[in-house]
Amino acid sequence: MVGITGAQVVGRGRPAMWWKAIMLAILLVSATPPGAEPRFVEVGAEAGLDFTHVNGMAGELWLAEIMGAGVGVLDFDDDGLLDVWVVQGGPLRERSADLPCDHLFRNTTAAPGELTFVDVTAESGICASGYGMGIATADIDLDGDLDVFVANFGPNQLFENLGAGRFRDATADAGLRHDDWSVSASFADIDGDLLPDLYVANYVDWSIATHKVCRDDAGAPSYCSPEVYRPSVDRLYRNRGGFEFVEIGAGAGIGATRGAGLGVVAHDFDGDRDIDFYVANDMNENRLWVNQDGTQFVDDALLAGVAVNGDGNVEASMGVDAEDFDRDCDIDIFVTHLAAQTNTLYVNEGDGWYADRTAAHGAAASSIPFTGFGTGWFDADNDGDLDLFAANGAVTAIAGQDPGALDLPLRQRNQLWRNDGGRYVEVRIPAFEPAEVSRGTAFADFDNDGDLDVLVTNNGGPARLYRNDSTGGHWLGLDLAGPAAGSRVVLEPNTCGGRWVSTDGSYASANDSRIVFGLGTAGEPRRVRVRWPDGEEHVFGPLTVDRYHTLARQVSSGADSKP
Repeated sequence: MVGITGAQVVGRGRPAMWWKAIMLAILLVSATPPGAEPRFVEVGAEAGLDFTHVNGMAGELWLAEIMGAGVGVLDFDDDGLLDVWVVQGGPLRERSADLPCDHLFRNTTAAPGELTFVDVTAESGICASGYGMGIATADIDLDGDLDVFVANFGPNQLFENLGAGRFRDATADAGLRHDDWSVSASFADIDGDLLPDLYVANYVDWSIATHKVCRDDAGAPSYCSPEVYRPSVDRLYRNRGGFEFVEIGAGAGIGATRGAGLGVVAHDFDGDRDIDFYVANDMNENRLWVNQDGTQFVDDALLAGVAVNGDGNVEASMGVDAEDFDRDCDIDIFVTHLAAQTNTLYVNEGDGWYADRTAAHGAAASSIPFTGFGTGWFDADNDGDLDLFAANGAVTAIAGQDPGALDLPLRQRNQLWRNDGGRYVEVRIPAFEPAEVSRGTAFADFDNDGDLDVLVTNNGGPARLYRNDSTGGHWLGLDLAGPAAGSRVVLEPNTCGGRWVSTDGSYASANDSRIVFGLGTAGEPRRVRVRWPDGEEHVFGPLTVDRYHTLARQVSSGADSKP
């Protein structure tokens, strides 16, 4: 909570009544349940991902220092291997031409389990030198390769993929250079023209000039709560083609509401076959922007039950993901939060209604001690169920912890919850135990071995690549060609439990757009039904398992495959 005392502004505090709950939660999560566990190994440095985030901490406890940064996954050179774009920060006060850049790493992996990357930043033309926060990817001009939007504290940047390993800064041409504090972004086609439009989640109206002195409950210096500053207005840009965007948020209804936006995910939340947006706001009500006709949006979050938690409380929402985790043909929502709150699992009950079922599904108590940022549903062990990951790192000082290179001790371990018949049970993975200040998270199969690896950025620390070495079940990988974002894929004969083609969600990050279905012990070929963004449906298969298949919409049966 936040209050003003004299000339000082009190920062984020932890209510005293929560300390017993936190201690109980720590005890509850200290034991790992029996059974087969996913296995991850951290290989970032040895694989060549030589990157350390620069947060620009200068002893002033500036709010922007602790919020970055994200990471993006894309096959920028179209060689079938997923590359890595890591967003960089830098000094906040003294901006110059000699600033640290975002980094681009080409994936040069030759065999499964042997991840290797090469830094190609210098020759790629991607030296984004803003104070970076987040990233979003899409084929903006439908030329077959992925372009990149970088959300900054300050003017954002848009990079056009020219092919041959090169990008150009197309920000000025595109009309996207607004001077906001942007954190996360999502590309999605809001009007059915197949061109990806752009939603940008903006945080608060903070600057060095408006910085306030904040203290925690004990009176020690602390980072301010976002409630101290005025929330920002999000932006919605329509893609007009030719790498040109026009801002339509104000006229579409989105610009009429302020919120401290940190996470955003696009989906068809109401099942009417157009794209809506869910926005995770920090200490403001979350927003569910329901698409009316491609030009107007209405916030249905409060009526739908996803604006606040089940107790009616506003929470500090950071990361977000949306999937049909319970396989009942509708979209559920998971949001990460501040320590002393729980993460929140909103289960879609149908007819536009959601319920906070966090405790019922086992995802409440184990999250209380942690501040979650990057997050996502993914099948860690390919058993067919969607598991959950959260990248954690505090925003207020942790008592008794050495701050190390940071202004405040903020380090926490990351968490994985295994889906055990619809109930989430935390699994203590040794690779996730080291405490760091984790923020962005992307999920991708970097070595094309059929299981999803996890890439995490750390504020003021190194990027971590957790290679998935689980001995899981069979799998089926799908890469949908052409304009495919928003497509739904279902394994036949199932009608529910589908997956959607997207790259957004998590926190300030962009994921692998390919779909991987875990099949457990089922090794027979499978058919899949694809509903493309315009509603047309195709059935493909039977498709051989344990490999990737490229699905093109002009083909009604069979599929092009790649090993």
